[in-house]
Amino acid sequence: MIRFEKNTELDRAMRNLLLSMVDVDNYLTEILNYNGRVLTAKMEMEVLNILNKYNIPHNGLKYDIKLLTENPYYKNIKLDNVNTSTVWYEKETIRKRTLMNMNFYMPMGKYLFHYHPVGYFDTNIDLPVLKEKNKVWMSPALSEIESMREGIEKGYGKCMTMGLGIGVIQYLWLLKDEVDSVTVVEFNKDVIDLFDEYIRPQFKTNKKLEIIHGNALDYYNEDFLNQFDYAYIDFWESTEDGLEMYIKLMEKKLPPPHVDFWIEDSILNDVKYIVTSYLYDLYEGKGISNFISSMDGVSKVVAKKANRYFKSMNNIISTENQLLDIIHDKTILRELLSQ
Repeated sequence: MIRFEKNTELDRAMRNLLLSMVDVDNYLTEILNYNGRVLTAKMEMEVLNILNKYNIPHNGLKYDIKLLTENPYYKNIKLDNVNTSTVWYEKETIRKRTLMNMNFYMPMGKYLFHYHPVGYFDTNIDLPVLKEKNKVWMSPALSEIESMREGIEKGYGKCMTMGLGIGVIQYLWLLKDEVDSVTVVEFNKDVIDLFDEYIRPQFKTNKKLEIIHGNALDYYNEDFLNQFDYAYIDFWESTEDGLEMYIKLMEKKLPPPHVDFWIEDSILNDVKYIVTSYLYDLYEGKGISNFISSMDGVSKVVAKKANRYFKSMNNIISTENQLLDIIHDKTILRELLSQ
């Protein structure tokens, strides 16, 4: 079992970790009062004051509209002819000065504080959206594009992704000189049919685009992954369903180094919260069984994995850096989830 050498440094580190979690909750409570609203000048100043209060880096709230309108997918791929029995197109006008998330998880500092960049465009913008059951299913929103930027930039050679969606990363990969071909694994045949009928014909490229109808979990194995130079896994909608799927992948005790995952940092931040709470209770000598029983759903699964993982360790933690390494190290977190 992992053990602690109780001292002032660790006391302070534990306290700062917990305080950072509280700060995130407080920040979100404050900023969500403005998200999705058209900002007046007074409201804009209030939002800026919130960002300054929590020392969140920013260059004001106004974003250059060209970040979206000059994106090749937004410019070249039209969704307005999509109309199936389950999915249909709608034009959603985002009114100028509407505050919205512009990206996903951004860590700040060495503890657990994080934020989503927020901002607005200073002109109305029409955003194409595909809806299913009166909910937005997919859209080339700036937050979606920005959140997969690393995967877009790292793609080269033979690329593979799991999750087709409306083909944003696939299209942007195919435009790159460094990319030779793209392979996609998609579970939903309706999504493949929609893509093949309405979107794929707009991909003006001679490069190979292969779509495999299958379960990502079946194809997530070393033999398949090693056929490609780069792989980007993206078959969840958000962190809510992403953590459960991500755990199933980690239980296969991969990945190879050339595989990345959409919004992985956001998913792992939920794991960090559970790990931190577990280690704090252990540090304070509280009953771990009570900690685990207080969880439910996928959080309980993570808590049980954390217990198994830390029970197998013989480390003695005596410094803040040792503690933070355990909480933040992606290799450790992946191994923990593989238990």
